[in-house]
Amino acid sequence: MNIISTIVRSLNGEYPISMEKKWEFAKKNPNWIGFVTVQKFLKTQKQSPSRKEMDVLEKATKSLLQVKEHKIQYYTWNADGHTKETVLLIHGWNGHTGNFSRFIPSLIEEGYKVVGIDLPGHGFSSGRYSNIVLSAKIVKELTNNIGDPNFIITHSFGGAVATVAQELGVSATKLVYIAPPSKLELLIQDFSRHFELTESEENNMRYILEKKVNRTMASIDLETSGPNFENQLLVIHDQDDVEIPYSMGEVVAKSWKQGKLITTNGLGHKMILRADSVKDEILHFLSQN
Repeated sequence: MNIISTIVRSLNGEYPISMEKKWEFAKKNPNWIGFVTVQKFLKTQKQSPSRKEMDVLEKATKSLLQVKEHKIQYYTWNADGHTKETVLLIHGWNGHTGNFSRFIPSLIEEGYKVVGIDLPGHGFSSGRYSNIVLSAKIVKELTNNIGDPNFIITHSFGGAVATVAQELGVSATKLVYIAPPSKLELLIQDFSRHFELTESEENNMRYILEKKVNRTMASIDLETSGPNFENQLLVIHDQDDVEIPYSMGEVVAKSWKQGKLITTNGLGHKMILRADSVKDEILHFLSQN
């Protein structure tokens, strides 16, 4: 069997060839650079929940959602039907529902039904790869089963997922986007710079990625989609975030007709999920009429 057919079958998930070997092959065979870079771009690194996160997850009712080949883990707290409103949690890239463990007990105490989903390739869901459009479709399938949430709380990549999910028909009256990306194209450019892709290689990657998700990157930009929504949006972003720049949060907040920005300092991209001040701002926002 020749190396090209082996790479093709590997890209389809049949052979576990190392990414290093794929990368070496693609650099010598430019026609394949788009496929390999997209695979590298979309490959997730599952993170195991900490002990404290697991303590919170273990108190949930755990359910499995089957969508084609995807086995999706989701969690429900306060599932007895006597709660006032439903909150849906959507985590960030390489994250999982447990990342919201500092918020969940307070949401439960306030009487909300809380639902968290591990996106494809994340947490306890199946797969090794993910993307925004696939994840949004999975969220839509979940809401088809459990109904639309009143509120959606997201972190990072989850904000883009929630936005596309709303375009697919998911409805919520209030959104909380913590450290959201405004322009997906900027993330591709950062990836390209990090791996020193040529302009031609970057364009090849973008072409394959857009073909895979059947959408242009520009059509997934939150700053483009925002003006189409009537719901209320609270953006919380830290000025010291080095993963998703604070300026992106500013843009997203301004894009919504009813958008508001709260700025934090010294929390970065992940510690922002552990701050009591952030939790209090969210609870206050959800409780307002």
